[in-house]
Amino acid sequence: MNKKRSDNFESRAEQSRAEQSRADNIDILKAICAFLIVCIHAPFPGEIGAYFTALTRIAVPIFFMITGYFYSDTAARHKEKQQIEKIFYLIVEANVFFFIWNIALNVLRRENIVSYIRSIFTGKNIIEFLALNESPVARHLWYLGAILYVLVIVLLVDKLNCRKLLYYLTPVLLIADLAFGKYSLLIFHQEFPYILVRNFLCVGIPYFCMGNLIREQQYTERWNKKVLQVLIAVFAITSLAERFALVNAGLNATRDHYLSTTFLAICLFVYTLKSNWYNKELAVIGRKYSTWLYIIHPIFITAFPMVAGKLGIKSIYRCVAPIVVYYATLVFLIILQKVKIAMKSK
Repeated sequence: MNKKRSDNFESRAEQSRAEQSRADNIDILKAICAFLIVCIHAPFPGEIGAYFTALTRIAVPIFFMITGYFYSDTAARHKEKQQIEKIFYLIVEANVFFFIWNIALNVLRRENIVSYIRSIFTGKNIIEFLALNESPVARHLWYLGAILYVLVIVLLVDKLNCRKLLYYLTPVLLIADLAFGKYSLLIFHQEFPYILVRNFLCVGIPYFCMGNLIREQQYTERWNKKVLQVLIAVFAITSLAERFALVNAGLNATRDHYLSTTFLAICLFVYTLKSNWYNKELAVIGRKYSTWLYIIHPIFITAFPMVAGKLGIKSIYRCVAPIVVYYATLVFLIILQKVKIAMKSK
């Protein structure tokens, strides 16, 4: 009996260590994906930068998959509504922050503030914000609105006990993203506004569902790590090949999400879950700072070129812009956290 208890204890301890290692790996992946998102908004220069940007498009899908992967834990603790509330307040906070930032920029540039405010609160902008998650004050904040809508939809669908419906819709929505997005010029001979597909419906739901399925169906146990390494290399190459083919055919639509992007994101995510990385610093960045790093990095993207121009180092800055922006944002967030802790301790 004692031996059986001992075996059960060791088994639970081993499982706990494996889960902690998996969580650390995902935190590391979050830190990496935060950098890739900075690279999207402040790309490396030239053709090399353009092709590297094609690879960085896996970042947002992976963030959705991470949310889906951990949703089972959220549901098990009955924290779904708290998570929705948290995201809602984050959306309000982020949009108010950028609204104030944009007004400050208008003051510095001596532009008309009233005209700016009127341009924000138009009927078109309000509809796009509510229906397509497109924030009029900062375009990149669409992700927050999308994740909010996804969580609300999943909560409602679960109450109706029809989550499988979302799983069945996933390939349809992914195909819609490609057809009306990256491949719209090839299929329809016209380009559609990318916000029609870059939203909760065509991006948020399918990638959330894939992350959730990977957890629920334990797909990580079925995939071989070496095979995943090969697939990551293959889909990275095919992503670059897709861009090359579309650019040379004159069919490269604005929506920068390729067929290979989906497969590359899935393979990298599953590979991360099966890995045993150890990088305490990156894990902390991913766990503590990745969300706000995503939210506020455009401020530094706006400010640094002006500073670099005045210092006469704009050409040098352009070569290292993503790295500078990433670390500057990170340092700012670390200092801000230390200030908050110091103020609370008084």
